[in-house]
Amino acid sequence: MQLLLAGDSTMEKVEDSKYPRMGWGQVLSQYFTNDIQVKNHAASGRSTKSFISEGRWDRLEQDSKKGDYVLIQFGHNDQKQDRERATEPFTSYQDNLRFFISRAHSFDITPILLTSIARRHFDKEGNLLETHGVYPQAVRELAKEENIVCIDMLARTREVLQQAGDEQSKQWFMRLEPGEYRAYPDGEKDDTHLSEKGAHQHCHIFVRELIRLGHPIAHFATGNGVSS
Repeated sequence: MQLLLAGDSTMEKVEDSKYPRMGWGQVLSQYFTNDIQVKNHAASGRSTKSFISEGRWDRLEQDSKKGDYVLIQFGHNDQKQDRERATEPFTSYQDNLRFFISRAHSFDITPILLTSIARRHFDKEGNLLETHGVYPQAVRELAKEENIVCIDMLARTREVLQQAGDEQSKQWFMRLEPGEYRAYPDGEKDDTHLSEKGAHQHCHIFVRELIRLGHPIAHFATGNGVSS
């Protein structure tokens, strides 16, 4: 069985030259038995709109087999204002997600919607800020309307980040000191993209949620998904 991934830079396979930056989909195969093969079609900077217009969904379909699952996670770039990517939450954004769902069903693929992962933005009082507007709610409502599974990654990642706090959560994102990594001689202060530790942490969150929901894919999860 294949687990196909459609999403943006937070999920994609990042090139080795940018280490330690990783998308959480990049390490997801480590959390399942060999019965699950992960095919990562996520790509940096893509919204639902550009993922379709660039033919990336078409290539995902060509890579699919009957009985596969597809994880669909967009939102970070649908918020952008450029016409190549911008969508409106309860109109074009949901319409594009409906397209993914309809096409998946036509290929006998089971779609799973995911809300975006949280950005690591804290205020001075240590409260995690919400930066995604109503896009996550649009996902939740569409999943109910279409009667498909929604993994609320935003809610779950917000819980974990808030509990960890400002300082401890830095390890999961691209918060690097100057000279710490060759690819980032001046350091990095990026609270959107994940480090290697962050990619694994988000896989833990995803798999634990599958298990909590009793999803069929959870039967193929290894101990890695519940160990921390």
